[in-house]
Amino acid sequence: MTVYGSRRFPSLHLLFFLLLLCANGTAQQIEGNIIGHMRVLRGDTPPERVMVTLEVRGAPMDSTYCDSSGTFGFHNLGPNPYYVLVNDDKYEPIRQLAVIDATSMSPTVFVDLVLIPKKKTEPDSPDTSDAKGSNPDMIDVREYASRFPKKAVKEFEKGLSSDAAAKPDDAIRHYQKAVDIAPDFYLAHNNLGSAYQNKSDFPDAIKEFERVVQLNQSDAAAYFNLSNVYMLTGKLLEAQQYLNEGLRRQPDSALGQFLLGSLNIKLNRLPLAEMALLRAIALSPTMAQARLQLVNLFLQQGRKDAAIAQLREFLDKLPDNPYSLQAKQVLQKLRAQPQVTPN
Repeated sequence: MTVYGSRRFPSLHLLFFLLLLCANGTAQQIEGNIIGHMRVLRGDTPPERVMVTLEVRGAPMDSTYCDSSGTFGFHNLGPNPYYVLVNDDKYEPIRQLAVIDATSMSPTVFVDLVLIPKKKTEPDSPDTSDAKGSNPDMIDVREYASRFPKKAVKEFEKGLSSDAAAKPDDAIRHYQKAVDIAPDFYLAHNNLGSAYQNKSDFPDAIKEFERVVQLNQSDAAAYFNLSNVYMLTGKLLEAQQYLNEGLRRQPDSALGQFLLGSLNIKLNRLPLAEMALLRAIALSPTMAQARLQLVNLFLQQGRKDAAIAQLREFLDKLPDNPYSLQAKQVLQKLRAQPQVTPN
């Protein structure tokens, strides 16, 4: 496994409620979710259909494919440490930790996977990076490796191994050594921030993610990551600031619009939240979480007919989604409610 194939982005624990209120007003208990987004290194280009596997306790549990926007998801998950894996012939392998915390009422963990194309094996291959029709994001990983000292790369490599072995303290130590040797080592800062966040060390995570933003100001995902950390710490103004920066760079990001909708709900800006969630759905029609969050928003507002319409659309577009059974149950209860006639 080539070291650079495991670029790890932080788990973003998006604390939003998928209430799906029943007729009696009692919240429907929903387990955790892992929402993912993948793109090719040095850009926001989503890959073609790539299989993603979910692993728990060392064994494969489920698999799915990303959609046309690079989004994928695993749902109805119990509290556990999970690993999200990508093993595709075109890209370096990825194995990223995603922890669903038992102490959160309705935890959703976000993982951002950056795919690094496998290096060419043909000897003396001509450089075709400027050829017509080539993807500018499909770079040779050797070009990236040459930018940092070998000692820093070795420490980064050791950090990845420690991550894979579920030894977070060792990983932190190696990533820290890597950035001490090479202060501009973007991936090491990124993985260090992720490791801190997984330990709920938010101040140090913020410090590392801010450094990531400084080093790669064009990367929208870096701003989304930092925005979410500020949401976790209740600093909603800062979360808004970084989310705006991410959306300025990638306004058509379904993930960014979903985050915007979730943040606006926290800020009680419900009309703006609705607009953002509708935009997320338009950009990624298979993003189940955005649809369910919108249903939740309608129910909070007492908009029964709108909630019913969105549930119908959800079941029509995503009949095989893990939430479909729950959506059907809620739809039935809403239909069974007596119609309130105004005086």
